[in-house]
Amino acid sequence: MRRSPLGSILARGAAALGLGAVTGRADMLRNIDIDLLRCFVTVAELRSFTRAASALFRTQSTISTQIRRLEELAGQTLLQRSPHEVQLTRIGEDFLAYARRIVALHDEALDVVNAKGVSGTVRLAVMDDYATIVLPDTLARFVRSHPGVELEVTTGFTRDLLNDLGGGFDLVLATQKAGDGRGDVLRIERTSWACSDSHDGARVEPLPLALLKAPNMYREWALEALNAAGLRWRLLFSSSSIGAVEAMAASGAAVTVVKAGTARPGLRLIGAEAGLPPLPASEIALHLAPGRPSAATRALRDHLHASLKPGDGAEAGIG
Repeated sequence: MRRSPLGSILARGAAALGLGAVTGRADMLRNIDIDLLRCFVTVAELRSFTRAASALFRTQSTISTQIRRLEELAGQTLLQRSPHEVQLTRIGEDFLAYARRIVALHDEALDVVNAKGVSGTVRLAVMDDYATIVLPDTLARFVRSHPGVELEVTTGFTRDLLNDLGGGFDLVLATQKAGDGRGDVLRIERTSWACSDSHDGARVEPLPLALLKAPNMYREWALEALNAAGLRWRLLFSSSSIGAVEAMAASGAAVTVVKAGTARPGLRLIGAEAGLPPLPASEIALHLAPGRPSAATRALRDHLHASLKPGDGAEAGIG
């Protein structure tokens, strides 16, 4: 008998758990309740039974019972509980990838069976520089290809946007430190110091800086790196606008920190040759609100993934 895609994923999941040779246990996994998998994925992503309960509109005790049932079926401990946070076990990390795929395939199958056109509202939140430079054409293509979808886009700082994921936003395109481990990583961005391409502001002491207002990850990285290197600096310009910060640096008045792939014209990327310390790499990750996403949300997620993710091993901003 030919195995269905869902059955194949379940079978590989059983093998990942070391249960492929156990016929009875593997059979149970093939018939596992999708609600248990959805519960597990939500807890794993939110690292909290309490937040998962809120996202799935269930009680915390129900979430705990479902996770225990899943672990009983799997015959493995998938989550380590602590008073402050929930962590995946090694087996849990392996199983999470399969669980995500199973839940996604289940949801897509329901949409096909229901034979509904993709429609509805999708609320996307994104960093200002990507909204200005990277996404306009990408989002325009999505709007043209999905006329039944009403797209709402909000820009802001990653921390603020992520705090409202699942509340005000269905999807958040975020900047985070490379290796953060959250969300679907679409690309790696080289983080770089930058100054005017016609002035050498990096040789001034103390180093004049143009940075985004706190709290901001790039601001923190810049100041931590300069302090660790023992370099003197002064904050000349601070703003909540990436465009304003980069414009000040392009004028020659200050040095700033940018994503190499989105730095505005008039800026020159600099680093060790200018006596400046290295900065951590950053990654662009797409975060999906917990719970079952709408067909419209999944359509935008898939569109962004296909449009923004480079080939294996590629890195944005280097070329």
